[in-house]
Amino acid sequence: MLKCTMSSSRVWLFRGLVMVAAGLMLLSWFMPWWSCYIVEVMLDNAIVIHPWGLEQNLGPFAGYASSGFEMPVWFAPFMWTYLGICVAALLYGSWLGEKEVKIGKFKFKWPKLLVGGVGLSYIVVVVLAVIVAAIRTGDFYGMHLIGYSYFEVATHVESGVEAGLRFGYWLACGVGPLCIALALLRDRIIGKPKLNT
Repeated sequence: MLKCTMSSSRVWLFRGLVMVAAGLMLLSWFMPWWSCYIVEVMLDNAIVIHPWGLEQNLGPFAGYASSGFEMPVWFAPFMWTYLGICVAALLYGSWLGEKEVKIGKFKFKWPKLLVGGVGLSYIVVVVLAVIVAAIRTGDFYGMHLIGYSYFEVATHVESGVEAGLRFGYWLACGVGPLCIALALLRDRIIGKPKLNT
């Protein structure tokens, strides 16, 4: 009787690479994606944007700008749920065998579909995050998303503001393509099944 088996070390290599991608996703999630420094009052990380919401450290000026930090109540729970689903899909996808799903005329292996789907969704999150951040910083603070601008920290009190995307954002930019690459290269990483008698 013939049986098909995969090279155990190659399967573990794929699983390890997917776990690295999941770890990088988690790391990027807990790092700031954008922040600003208010020059005149020397407030570093005065406003910080994470993928799950905004936080402010404006000190005595917090009351003045608090309206700019309101996010819908559902936003943070939705984003944390999204993260949980993504990490679970990556880990589950790395452990699935050669099971296939048919979508229309096409057949996809579940591991490729899950890992690639997470990568694609994270690219969407990264793109939407920078668009939403640009709108919110411009709407509420009249500042640029990247670079130097002026911000009214209190009535008749203006300050220069240095703002920019942080390492967490750039790390997140790499996670989506990494997951897609792992999905596309899965068969090459794992190798062809071996026939055993």
